[in-house]
Amino acid sequence: MKDDSRITKKPIMMRPLFDIDPLREELGKGALILTPNNRLASKIRQAWGLSQHSGALHWSAPEVYALEQWIHEQWLRCCDAGFIEAAAGSGLGTAMELFLWEQVVAEDRERPATVLPANFARLASNSYVNIQNYLVPDTHLQQEAPLLWRWISHFREKLSQHGLITSADKVNILQRAYSCGILRAIPTITLCGFDTLSPLHRKLLEGISNNLAFAEPKPILPQPQQVALYDQQAELTAAADWAVAHYLAAPEARIGILVPELPKLRNKIVRLLQTRLQPDYSEPGQVRTSASFNLSAGIPLAETPLIASALLLLTLNRAELSLTDFCHMLNTPFWGNLSPEPRAKVELLLRKQGRVSLRSSEFRHLVNEVEKITHSGMSQRLAQMEVLRRSSPATDGFSAWLALFQQQLTTLGWPGERTLDSEEYQQRQHWLDILEQYQSLDQLNCKVSLNEALQQLQQLAYSTVFQAETPDSSIQVLGFLEGSGLHFDHLWVMGLDNRRWPQPTSLNPLLPVGLQREFGMPRTDPGRERELAERQLANLMKAASKVILSYSQFDGDQQLQPTNLITGTTKIEPDELPRKPDQARNFVALEPVSCELAPPLDTAKETIRGGTRILKNQASCPFNAFAIHRLGAEQPREPSIGLNAGDRGSLIHECLRQLWQHLENQQQLLALSEPELASLIESTVNTALKPWQMRRADLFGKAFTRIEQQRLGGLLRQWLTVEKQRPPFSVVSLEKHENTQFCGLPLHLVIDRIDQFADGQTVIIDYKTGKATTNQWLGDRPDDLQLPLYLLCSETPASAICFALINPSEPLFTGYSGTGGLLPGVAPPSGKKNEPESWQALMDHWQQAAATLVDEFKAGYAAVSFHGDYARRYQTELEPLNRVAERQQLFADEDEV
Repeated sequence: MKDDSRITKKPIMMRPLFDIDPLREELGKGALILTPNNRLASKIRQAWGLSQHSGALHWSAPEVYALEQWIHEQWLRCCDAGFIEAAAGSGLGTAMELFLWEQVVAEDRERPATVLPANFARLASNSYVNIQNYLVPDTHLQQEAPLLWRWISHFREKLSQHGLITSADKVNILQRAYSCGILRAIPTITLCGFDTLSPLHRKLLEGISNNLAFAEPKPILPQPQQVALYDQQAELTAAADWAVAHYLAAPEARIGILVPELPKLRNKIVRLLQTRLQPDYSEPGQVRTSASFNLSAGIPLAETPLIASALLLLTLNRAELSLTDFCHMLNTPFWGNLSPEPRAKVELLLRKQGRVSLRSSEFRHLVNEVEKITHSGMSQRLAQMEVLRRSSPATDGFSAWLALFQQQLTTLGWPGERTLDSEEYQQRQHWLDILEQYQSLDQLNCKVSLNEALQQLQQLAYSTVFQAETPDSSIQVLGFLEGSGLHFDHLWVMGLDNRRWPQPTSLNPLLPVGLQREFGMPRTDPGRERELAERQLANLMKAASKVILSYSQFDGDQQLQPTNLITGTTKIEPDELPRKPDQARNFVALEPVSCELAPPLDTAKETIRGGTRILKNQASCPFNAFAIHRLGAEQPREPSIGLNAGDRGSLIHECLRQLWQHLENQQQLLALSEPELASLIESTVNTALKPWQMRRADLFGKAFTRIEQQRLGGLLRQWLTVEKQRPPFSVVSLEKHENTQFCGLPLHLVIDRIDQFADGQTVIIDYKTGKATTNQWLGDRPDDLQLPLYLLCSETPASAICFALINPSEPLFTGYSGTGGLLPGVAPPSGKKNEPESWQALMDHWQQAAATLVDEFKAGYAAVSFHGDYARRYQTELEPLNRVAERQQLFADEDEV
């Protein structure tokens, strides 16, 4: 029966996340309240509004701002007031800042060769922010950090040239504006939620107010409890179960989970809470709804599905992309029409190429080939996009490139045919916002190439954080900084092991260690980090009356200990934590139905392909044979760098085919002199490689071709030495294709080679460049009956079958024969181990074993049973169909019961 255990949100009244009482008097007097982030400022305004709504009819908006937002507002006031210093420059946006730093690093001719501009731009930017925020004098930089000082000097020149100022420059302008009386001093400033304050901001605030105070939360008596979980996954799971249990018990409660490194763990947290609050959220056809929890960590805009698809489509402007990129492109619904059939056909063709990367032109060609059969319009869209690219100049301004990108996306049909849902709509609005920032790069008056323009757009999208707007919820999942200043009914603080609390030092590689510690930069001094950790933890203890402090005991093989900052708290066992109660379900008696038999094979209605591989798969796992050969469930081969084992085997097969087509018999081989044989081998290898050189021009350059010539030539010379040691023979058949039947099963056979001896006896030979043994022909369910089937289906009885193992370590023949002396190393069966006692008995065994497997396949026998390890090792892609893991878990559960 359907599981109707979804937990739905009911309209409930939740108290504010901020306790307004400690600030009530200051807010009533119109005091300025500053916070470290917009989230806390928003919660304070919300709490103030709710407290006023209960009695007053109207009230003034409180003066509550995030610090950076307030600084920007005051700078705008200076501009409006006509303050010359403020009006002399415009604010430096994120896109411009990183672009300028990249230019600075790239233009430094004295920089070390290992310093790449794209990698060092953000580091240099962060370094300069710290230098300004911690008031490091220029003289110190000149003496102690000459490389960074050189970059900073150049960066300042660019700022002056383009009339731009940084956020720290705005602070300095405000200081002068207040000292000149342009802005009036502020009687009282209250800081709320700050654990630290940079010297630059402290200097500003102390200079404009005589009463600078830090808000203290209302004192409470916390009841902290310490719990140890096995590892991080167990810790996350326990926290999610705990939060949902409290939510079910009291939906109006405020429940907080504070997670270090929240952005990195975001997806795991979302998955855990979603599966508990909405168990069917991942099922096909489910409408995406707002989560029943709030999560403070956003993700880069470039990683959201809608924007990731736009950026990926624009990479078609590049000459070459990875196979993975092309496949993602085909599977995104945000462009073209939504017909899945042509997209699937193109992806299959792409994967059959077996290459790690392909040219964009090859992709367009494959799409065009598919559209000769199925008309989806994709080919025309891609062609029009390419026409737009080719009509563009080599370099241009950012606005011009943006116009091209937008035109190309429109041509491709982005953002797709279907209506965007709420979250996707928000992503698109953020995209429009960053496009405005992107256009601002034109202020720099420079022209760039298309590739550079696209790279800047990608960087801007990655540096922009997207956080979907969701309704207020009982469960709040926050980072440590976002949780500062908030108040909860229940709070869980994770990750309190000795490795992360206090935080380890993280020094800036562009600045001397002594200078960083002298000016108190963050994450540079262990003592200061401990003081900060103690202060943060003390504030968190005041955030709720009931607090859980947790840590992981293991990180992989590394054992962890709790931080000594939580020594003295009450220890509890994981079993003592509240858990989500098991919900009652109605069960009905189910009738067991055997799934071992599929419908019998009807060769008149079904086209069966696979040749002797059908018996190989039936012997290994009957269900997998049914899935592959009757349902068509087969995964395309994985791409490889260079040639894979199959490609190398195909090449040696082709070389040997051409050689024996020319030689025809051993006598001609023996008649060749060494120079003549070398010449024949060389010409054969070159002829075999020509089609590959044309088809894989990207791979077969001069060096790689020479390596392959040497490899193939060496293998052929080595193998022909073995052929010379045989009794005289003639080659009567090469690459023989034969359509036949075995016990009513149609088979297509490809026999590598058939040799004939002077007395008329024949031998069937199959080339192998890997490992192969005769053991796979024996037993009740032989692993591989390919060669025995060649023998059984042959019109002319053969006297031997064997593998020709062509590898550099040990080239030899291995197989069975009716009489001795036909081939070196090949003899009649001896009756030892699993071998029958005679050649005839061996053929009878093969006949019976093959007939049994064919009968099983024709009857539709498709049991999920494994014989040997072939299917388990090499057909793991079929596990979602055969569901072997679920069956094993079911049997394990039954054993436990």
